[in-house]
Amino acid sequence: MIRVGIVGLGFMGGVHLRHWQALPGVEVVAACDLKPQKSGAVKGNLGGSAQALNLEHLHLYTDAATLYANEQLDAVSITLPTFLHCDASIQALEAGVHVLCEKPMALNLHQCDAMIAAANQAGRHLMVAHCIRFWPAYAWLKQTAVAGTYGRLIAGDFNRIGAAPGWDSGSWFADPEKSGGIGLDLHIHDLDFVSYLCGTPERMQSWCTRSPSSGVAGEVRSVLEFAGGLQIGTLASWLMTPEFGFEMSFRAVFERAVVCYNSREGMGMQVIPADAPAYSPELNSCDGYPLEIQHFRDLISGAATEPVISAVQARNSVRLAIQSTQP
Repeated sequence: MIRVGIVGLGFMGGVHLRHWQALPGVEVVAACDLKPQKSGAVKGNLGGSAQALNLEHLHLYTDAATLYANEQLDAVSITLPTFLHCDASIQALEAGVHVLCEKPMALNLHQCDAMIAAANQAGRHLMVAHCIRFWPAYAWLKQTAVAGTYGRLIAGDFNRIGAAPGWDSGSWFADPEKSGGIGLDLHIHDLDFVSYLCGTPERMQSWCTRSPSSGVAGEVRSVLEFAGGLQIGTLASWLMTPEFGFEMSFRAVFERAVVCYNSREGMGMQVIPADAPAYSPELNSCDGYPLEIQHFRDLISGAATEPVISAVQARNSVRLAIQSTQP
């Protein structure tokens, strides 16, 4: 039985808690938050449950040091604000606990390097929860590209657009110094997945639309160029109206097919081969969150030998995200 703790009970903490609790072979034994009785019912871009968290039978803490001193944990989900990821992850690793840290890995490369060093020193797994690598449509695309089913990937674009987050101006998220802004929060999803799909880019060029008053980026476009001249475009935007909602989409052009996906209801995924009728592939009905947590469980138990994402890859995605919004 794998004994798990949750550090941070906001929206993502609630997501992790629910999916850990649903996994066989796992017991969530403790949680830590400054206000551990709160519900975690905060809505994210891709929705979120308004139901109260099941904290029954959990030992609740307001201090992580006390949590690690009192509990025999195998793993912990770090689901705190971004600026706390580094210190909280290192604290857990030094306590001998495997760490699943929410994305982005950290605010800067120095923090990423410190986390990697701590994991190596402790001999524990450090996985950053880049859920899009596990999202069924994106995972299907990766598998298809690796298999070469439709030949080489020759072009593509990946988009993630919606309204600016609705948190109040006093929240940590509204402060780019603590959240990393649109680059580290939103754009990093597609920068990370494109790197997973195509490898480390040789070059990247980005363009930002910034607020005239604050200079903060509200939209960023990046073109990543790979060996052989392959170019992939990415777009992240917080400039839509709240009524628009949220949309993630991609178009991947292979030598013998075009693959399109849109998260909006009723659209989904379509494969259009050059020599056969278009079709919609059968995909896992769940989203990427339970799949990434299941993978991490398998990884730390020895059942999964190949990590879907390494800490070094997560560091590289932080590097690209920071670069994308630099003036």
